[in-house]
Amino acid sequence: MVTTRQFTKGVVRTMRAMDRAAKQAERQRVAQQQALHRQAHLDASSRAAAEYEEIIGALTGAHRTGLVSRDWRAIATSPPVPDPVRRNDEELAAEARLSAYRAGWMTRVLGREERVRQALQDEIVSARARDDAAHSAQQAAAARRNAEIRTAQRVVERDPDAMVRVLEEHSALGALPFSVEGVDTMFLDGRVIAVVDGLDLEDMPEESITLLKSGKASVKSLQLGRRYEIHRDTICSAAVRVALEFLSVLPIDEVEVLMLTDILDRATGHIEARPVLHLRVAAQAVRALNLARTEAPALVERLGGHKDWSKREGFRALNPAAFGIDLAA
Repeated sequence: MVTTRQFTKGVVRTMRAMDRAAKQAERQRVAQQQALHRQAHLDASSRAAAEYEEIIGALTGAHRTGLVSRDWRAIATSPPVPDPVRRNDEELAAEARLSAYRAGWMTRVLGREERVRQALQDEIVSARARDDAAHSAQQAAAARRNAEIRTAQRVVERDPDAMVRVLEEHSALGALPFSVEGVDTMFLDGRVIAVVDGLDLEDMPEESITLLKSGKASVKSLQLGRRYEIHRDTICSAAVRVALEFLSVLPIDEVEVLMLTDILDRATGHIEARPVLHLRVAAQAVRALNLARTEAPALVERLGGHKDWSKREGFRALNPAAFGIDLAA
């Protein structure tokens, strides 16, 4: 027998049990949500640190590539491709199928012979179109090859327009946003000089992001001296990479690189693009270097580059006339 009091107590006990279960479920849900938030925060921190390292690698490691020269002389001495003769193999095969066609008894009974012959006749037209398309493709390929041969001949002869054109078409200079902003090419008494608009100090990161043992990201402002170092490494890396691109694409044994960047003109107080690094690179010398494992400033030093840089002031301007270069010409 259940009295009202017992019933009431039973309800209270049940409600309290349900309340405890609900609170426990809520605590578990909150804990899971917090764990997800912590993991998302850790993932975001890891990504931020990785992205920072990627940016630094792109800025200071553009030179970590190989030197693979294009053999323009072999192309220039290749015989021209004659205009291809049009063939009609597809059309002849289609005509042969039509000539060999003999309608079977069932086809004649069903009155389908005319339709089959018309389909074979239509196939001849289609085959002729395929022969035309193949001939056009062969003509286009021959024209491209002959144009390449003519370009190679001009490049071997060191025609400036041709050399600039192949640099634009075959080098990676246009795909180096973390290295250069622009490149001009000078041809001076047999010298090939790349005048490069390099990145400026303001393009360098202002904060570093590192991943702590706890998994959290540590964001710190970079000291000016450290930014000067990154800027130096970026300019040196870009100079070596531009030299590699020129030596890879052009049939030359040596190239000069003059790097420009915005610096403060202490005489006028204005910020101007000034030369800060001159580098002469010979293909034979660069092939003997371990580009992948050597830092860019060390490469520039080893190759005899010229720069005026200090951790306290960064780059100072060089006089291009000291290297026989007149930027105003």
